[in-house]
Amino acid sequence: MLVILSSIVCSLQAQSLQQAISDIEASRLENAEQGLTKFLGAHPDSEEALFYMGLLHFRAGRPAAARPYLDRAVKLSPTSAPAWKVLGLVTAAGGNLQEALTPFRKACQLAPRDEEACYYFARNLYALHRYDLACEPFAQALRAAPEGMRSKVDRAAALNLEALGRSAEAERHFREAVSLHRDGGRPDEDPHIDYGTFLFRQGRTAEALRTLEQAAAALASSSRANTELGRVLLELGRPDAAAVQLERAIGLERGNWTARLLLGRAYLRLGRKEEGDEQMRLGQEGWAREHYDSSIVK
Repeated sequence: MLVILSSIVCSLQAQSLQQAISDIEASRLENAEQGLTKFLGAHPDSEEALFYMGLLHFRAGRPAAARPYLDRAVKLSPTSAPAWKVLGLVTAAGGNLQEALTPFRKACQLAPRDEEACYYFARNLYALHRYDLACEPFAQALRAAPEGMRSKVDRAAALNLEALGRSAEAERHFREAVSLHRDGGRPDEDPHIDYGTFLFRQGRTAEALRTLEQAAAALASSSRANTELGRVLLELGRPDAAAVQLERAIGLERGNWTARLLLGRAYLRLGRKEEGDEQMRLGQEGWAREHYDSSIVK
C-alpha cells in the first residue's frame, strides 16, 4: 500500500513540474513560479526544476534572481547545455560580459549543434572586441543555424569579419544576410542597414546610397536607417536631403545623438547656424552623458 501511495505522489509531483513548464512556455509566469516553488520545496536538488526557475526569472526580466538557480543547476548537472546557455544569458544581462564567456563556452562545447549556443558565445566575444576568437564559434553557429535564423548569424559574422578588416569575406556574409532576411525582428538590426553602412565605409558611396535608400523606405520605424542614409547624403553634398532623413531619425529616437550631431552639421551647411549649434550641443552633451553612464561600475 505504501509503495502504491509513494508512486501516486511521485506521479502527481511529476505532473506539477510538467504543468509549471507548460505555464512558462505559455507565458503564465506567475502560475509557473508558484508550481516550481512548491516542487522545489519537495525536491531542492532537481536540476530540471532549478533550470526552469532560472529561465522563468530570466524571461520575467529578473536576471539577478535567476542566477542562484542556474548556478545550482549547472553544479548539479555540469553537462546540461541549456542550463549553461541560460546562465550565460543571465550573466551577460547583468552586464558581466567577461564572466559570461565561461557559461557560453560550455554551452557551445556541449551542444555545438544547438542553434543558439555557439551564436551567443560568438556574439559575446564580439562584444568584448575579441574578434579573432569569435570566428570559429560564428562558423559553428552558421553550421547549426536553421533557415529562419541564418540571416541573423550571417549578419553578426559579417560585422565580426569587418572588424578584422577581412572585407571580402564580410561582404559575402552581408550579402547572404540580406538575401535570407525576412520581415520581423528589430528594424534597426536589419542587415540592409549594416550592408549599406559597410559599403559607405568601403568608399562605395553610390552603392551605399542605393542600399540605404531602399532600407529607409522599407523600414519606416528605423531611426538607424534614416541616420545612415542622412550620413551618406551629407557626404554627397546634399545637406537639405540629409536634414530630412536626420530629422526623421530624431523623431523616431529622441536620444539618437549621432543623428543630432549629423543634423547639426547639415543645418550649419544650410546656413541655419542657430539650429545647427543647438543640435551639435545636444549631440555632444548626449554622447558625453552616455559615455559617462556606461563607464560607471554597476
